[in-house]
Amino acid sequence: MPIYCDESGGVGRGVMTLAAIDIDESVAEALLARFRTVTGYHGEVKGSRIDLAERALLFELIKDSVSSITIGIAISALVPEKNADRGDHDMQVYAALLEDVVTAMLPEIPGCDSVIIDDGRYGPETLNAIRADIAKLVGPCGTTQLEHSHRLAGLQIADVIANTFYNRALVTERQGRIAAIAAPLLESGQIKMRVLGGKNAATS
Repeated sequence: MPIYCDESGGVGRGVMTLAAIDIDESVAEALLARFRTVTGYHGEVKGSRIDLAERALLFELIKDSVSSITIGIAISALVPEKNADRGDHDMQVYAALLEDVVTAMLPEIPGCDSVIIDDGRYGPETLNAIRADIAKLVGPCGTTQLEHSHRLAGLQIADVIANTFYNRALVTERQGRIAAIAAPLLESGQIKMRVLGGKNAATS
């Protein structure tokens, strides 16, 4: 099954998250189709656009699907070195999260398949360099590709998961409710969380 990867937040926001979901394309499409049928939602499904009830429904549908999810979170790693370019540092944190999450997932996936990365965050040259690095991890039996999130259900689901954990990390009036939505999948182990700190990642 493909691994779909998308991110939320960034250096300027104090938290960056990256979600990767291993899910069959047809399962992801059926999941979003059910979500749209129940909610009447139209357009691209994004975590920044849906309300808490819609988010809770989507997580219930994910819970009932055959899928495996790893979420990477960077907090302490977001402080750039003195005089460092903030944009470069944002990209470096993103690349580190992506590499850490994909590396953690690969041993649990039988055989090799594709890693599909949302191409909306950085310029094409930067993203192609990052994609090439991930391709080395996947090896010759797999593929990596960049895709627009509105074209693929798996990327839209990854976006909602990444956005959920971004908001879960922020101290706001919604934090507790967001945490409650994600809790069952964390407790069951369907979602595994990794915290990126400097050069090391710890599993939670």
